[in-house]
Amino acid sequence: MNVSLPAGWFGSLRLLPLIFLALSLATGLRLALLTPIGQVADEPAHIARAGALLHGQWLGRRVPFKPVGKAAVIVPATRINFGLLNASIGEMNATCTAPASIASTARQPWTKAKIIDIDFNTTQYFPALYLPGTLGIAAGRALGERPLPALFTGRVGMLLAYVLVGTLAIAIARFGRAVLFATLSFPEALSLGASFNQDGMLIALSALAGALLTLDPVRHRRWRWWFLPVMTLIILSKPPYGLLLFAVLAPLALPHRWLRLALTALWAIPPLIWVAIMTRISLMPYLLGPYHPGPLWPGPAGAMFSTTDPAAAARVFLADPARLLTLPVGFLLANFGFLLKSGIGMLGWLTIGLAPPAYLGWEIAILCAALGVLASPRMAGLRWSWGDAALILALVSLSVLAVEIAVYLSWDKVGSAMIYGPQGRYYLLFLPFLMLIIPRLGGRIGAIAAPLSALPAVVMAAIDVWYIPGLLLRRFCLG
Repeated sequence: MNVSLPAGWFGSLRLLPLIFLALSLATGLRLALLTPIGQVADEPAHIARAGALLHGQWLGRRVPFKPVGKAAVIVPATRINFGLLNASIGEMNATCTAPASIASTARQPWTKAKIIDIDFNTTQYFPALYLPGTLGIAAGRALGERPLPALFTGRVGMLLAYVLVGTLAIAIARFGRAVLFATLSFPEALSLGASFNQDGMLIALSALAGALLTLDPVRHRRWRWWFLPVMTLIILSKPPYGLLLFAVLAPLALPHRWLRLALTALWAIPPLIWVAIMTRISLMPYLLGPYHPGPLWPGPAGAMFSTTDPAAAARVFLADPARLLTLPVGFLLANFGFLLKSGIGMLGWLTIGLAPPAYLGWEIAILCAALGVLASPRMAGLRWSWGDAALILALVSLSVLAVEIAVYLSWDKVGSAMIYGPQGRYYLLFLPFLMLIIPRLGGRIGAIAAPLSALPAVVMAAIDVWYIPGLLLRRFCLG
């Protein structure tokens, strides 16, 4: 097998991977070390998953739990060092008006005792993407760090993995490097990459998957098939993205189409096995307390629920199959502005917004990056065709519907009139695939325009080296 990098490394924008490496580390290290632990979306739950790996707990379990003054219930949980759990939530309330007791949290020692951490979400995620953080925590502990400093070391481990995968993606892409650079450099993506939230690694892996698909399927056939294990890693944690696996079938003009389809489908088996295991040992509906179903509920009027209920929620679609389209599209239209801003950057728990010029700058950057694909040489990597573009657009569109319907079934109350829950970061995984549907016109203007298309994103990323850390310093009164 030829393991040399594809020729795209030496082509246009060849310095962009190194620029990304430098700027993402400069901003990412500040994000990892300045953001209080737990002040990234869902981070304590992800820390529990990473922390459980320290003592070999790869799978969550259903365990009995008795809240004070209430009846015992069965919940999905992992077991984590008691000191690490306390450190993971000790800074969650850090604000200028209500500062956390940082000194007390920093003094928290490691304990022999382990405690269950209840989470209905992260216990289902495949553990591989937490390993950089777990190794970071282990390294910190081996160096004598207490739990809180070890968590910051774990964040650095997650960041290094994010940056390395992102740099590789930009380096091997034959076109669309500016799109990958912008996607990976969005403040939201970089903040997730510098935390224990595995969404950062999922975004980086999607960039790598998209980059692999840009390679010439004849000259770099073996390289290109690495797309399948990369995409499988994503699907193991987020099954609704599963249809994107079949993007590797482009170009459709290649021979042995049915054989390639069958071989691709085999890679869906590991995620299906993982879902079956999780359904058996830990998957559970969310506990919500008693409620009446929403207006779309087609069942008895007097019905009561106390949890999410995917089977009951599915009756909403069975009663009117058109809702499989109208509910997701309605959500997108009603929440487009929020999704755009939260995809670019709404840090913390969606509580730290950027200044309007920052959003505008990044919007211009991603638009210019897309135009750069349009200006790219026609013969660079995967050749564009209407059929391949239609295939990938269909897969992305169906995957968007799948993600939103999955949220409706697993997160929202039964019978809800709208979908609630999806955030902008969920859609960042689609950008590396969307760039594949843009035709490449090339020509003399393209030789100049394609490299310049990355300039707005590079400028925004350079500004963020100072702007984003300053935003956090002011938000948490750290300077």
